[in-house]
Amino acid sequence: MPAGWLGAAIVSADQPVSAIATVANDLSGSQYVSDAYVGVGEPSTTIFAPIVMAKLGPWNTRMAIQNAGNEPANVTIQFVSGGTVVATQTISNLPAGASAVVDQYDNPALNNFNGSAIITGTQPLAVTVDEYRTTGGLLVSYTALPLSKASTTLYMPGYINAYGPWTTDFTIVNTANAAASVQIQFSNAQTLNCTVPANGSLYLNPAVGIYGGCTGGPLASNFYGAATVNSTQPIVIAYNIANTLGPGNLAIGYTAVHPDDTGTKMAVPLIENQYGGGKWTTTFSVQVIGGGTANLTLTYTGNTGTYTWSGQVIDAKTFNQLSDGHIPAGFLGSVTITSDKPLAVIGDQNSLILPGDVAAGFPGVKVP
Repeated sequence: MPAGWLGAAIVSADQPVSAIATVANDLSGSQYVSDAYVGVGEPSTTIFAPIVMAKLGPWNTRMAIQNAGNEPANVTIQFVSGGTVVATQTISNLPAGASAVVDQYDNPALNNFNGSAIITGTQPLAVTVDEYRTTGGLLVSYTALPLSKASTTLYMPGYINAYGPWTTDFTIVNTANAAASVQIQFSNAQTLNCTVPANGSLYLNPAVGIYGGCTGGPLASNFYGAATVNSTQPIVIAYNIANTLGPGNLAIGYTAVHPDDTGTKMAVPLIENQYGGGKWTTTFSVQVIGGGTANLTLTYTGNTGTYTWSGQVIDAKTFNQLSDGHIPAGFLGSVTITSDKPLAVIGDQNSLILPGDVAAGFPGVKVP
């Protein structure tokens, strides 16, 4: 592709595959940013972007919208705060296979906006979302969620609350025409009870006291575990993990895991231990569905060989390739996780030596 190219890609294969894409700029030092997202396997005519910001201090959001259909698409974007549509934007005749980038910074109807977006099209769409800071140095990316990923039960592995500088904020979107009663159960036995308006959204950031009217707080500090979310209506969730309580220059985006995307055989497509000039290293977090003890076997396969580890996980655990000793320095590959209980899995990448926002997150993948 030529320099300066901006567009979309379609990946086809004769066997099931998963794709992880990394977005990064070419700046150096503290202005370097990166994050990652998973390729879209289920394009839809209704897509939800739970976390969208516009001129919220330095924070803004842009969306890349790809027409995954065979005919030109007309696209409508509704920006929702609470239960109210505050602005609408349209794209006309987006060619089949092509994409359009929509930056909320350029929308005059949005100011100090912290909400969600509902994207509908006359053809199936694939959408990715970038949250960025206009002052530079931070980027958070995630794949927007089709209606098929809405569920009355969702999982958030790797949930953090004021664990050193690290914490989690998240937005719940109610995809139904009736109000949703939502219960969030954390792996430390704490529970929050919330109400989300019909077709509306709710933002929570427990570490700074933002509970959106939910009861049951405050959530304990120094918490690193997982959360299970149950709702009376189908919902979708996006969550950010960032060191905003410290230097504030690292951030990662995820979407909550649908039950169909949990399993007893999972894979993390990218595993590194001090790899390359940036000494790139990954961690991955597993959540035991239903809680309790799960017996795991990890099989790492990569450039230096194959390695295995077996052991138990209670409720939730994060594996760190630097400190666990499962694989040697210089490893680049993947890991397959087998378990006697279903798991939800997320992963992330970080550089041990490079400055800037070198943190990038992506979901684990259910193995067929």
